[in-house]
Amino acid sequence: MKKFLYLLLLLPLAFAATSCDDDDDKVPDVDITATVTNGYVDGNTIYVVQGETLGMEISMVNHTNKDGQIGAVSMQIDYYPYARAIVAPYKFDINTATMPVGRHLLQAEMPVFVVDYPICYGYFDCIICVVASKDDIPAGLIPQPINGLVKEKD
Repeated sequence: MKKFLYLLLLLPLAFAATSCDDDDDKVPDVDITATVTNGYVDGNTIYVVQGETLGMEISMVNHTNKDGQIGAVSMQIDYYPYARAIVAPYKFDINTATMPVGRHLLQAEMPVFVVDYPICYGYFDCIICVVASKDDIPAGLIPQPINGLVKEKD
């Protein structure tokens, strides 16, 4: 009789393995973009004159038919936390007066929430090239969006 009771205790474990959902690895079809003001974009590099304020606005374009939005955006410059925006519109003003002339790494990440999808993270990085004068900026550059990438939350 005891062996039969032990077998009954193992019965719920048989159902536990079959109750998992297969759609946890879906990633929503969204684009994360950063619109730049007072800067000039060349590929993944933003040129800005030292002393000017570089403006960035982070937004999400949702290509799914579901409701979605991004959460708080965290920004780092040269691997140090710089700013965090917790409500939309996600705007940042980067003061370049204290940044030395040269290349600096800018990183931004944010959670992406879309209905019927697991929580994912959006991320982008780019180079901020601080120059001494406007003459040091390559000719023909105009402000344009920078695209990011979205991946599943680990």
